[in-house]
Amino acid sequence: MKILPGVLLVAAVATAGDSIWYGFGVRHTMVAGVLHGALLLSVVGGVLGWSSGHVLKGLPIGMLAGIAGAATYYVLVALVDRRTYGSAIPMSWIVMWLVLAAFEGRWIRSDAPRSWRSVLLRGMAAAALGGVAFFLVLNALWGRPPAEGRNYLLQFAAWAFAWTPGLLALTAGGAARERSRSIAPRDLMARIARGDAPRILDVRSESEFAAGHVPGAINIPFTQVGTRAREIPASDEQELILYCGHGPRAYIAARALRSNGWKKIVYLEGHWAGWQAASGQIER
Repeated sequence: MKILPGVLLVAAVATAGDSIWYGFGVRHTMVAGVLHGALLLSVVGGVLGWSSGHVLKGLPIGMLAGIAGAATYYVLVALVDRRTYGSAIPMSWIVMWLVLAAFEGRWIRSDAPRSWRSVLLRGMAAAALGGVAFFLVLNALWGRPPAEGRNYLLQFAAWAFAWTPGLLALTAGGAARERSRSIAPRDLMARIARGDAPRILDVRSESEFAAGHVPGAINIPFTQVGTRAREIPASDEQELILYCGHGPRAYIAARALRSNGWKKIVYLEGHWAGWQAASGQIER
């Protein structure tokens, strides 16, 4: 699975962080803790983004999750439970996973967002499964080191074990859904040639559409899709091919279409740029 190499990267970064904490005797302060959480979770966010093909979208959401989790920990330590390894750790762990689940499901996957119910279930599953895994290796990670010093290979293995269940819970099944929501330009060309192509919606501007478009496409600029969705000459139960110039406008339009009941939205791979690169027929 694509997420597993990412787990190894997260474990390596977490282990490197531990070596800095323990090797250089970093004093545990709130600033150091928040900074550590932000940096580590940026990598986690990048891995989540990479698993969906959007690495750069994942980096900031990981940082936000890291800050949210660390802030929750320090607030709870200050106000509720002053124990270093008390109830603040599981609560901050839950917050971190819920934030990751929300951004992974709704921001990273904005072209095909998960329902809020799915986001919540995945977030709670990640927190529960990851929490159990983390608890099982807690002593190896943060316990008293043996006389001969810490074994960072063991540290790496423990972090990999701790992160795997949560990351799998957030990403399981995503790749198959993404593949089923796109069509290659040459496949669409073949369907157009056979005369069995579904409705095709171009959400670029009117001037871009007039300059050239996929044969048979209709044009509704992406800013107008929400109010003009019923102008599409097809049932919302039928397949609809959607494209813009490179992708972002189509993803925004897809949100509006789904809010209007459309269920079978299929993106043209590469959008208009991909169609041109594939030497697709151009209609004017």
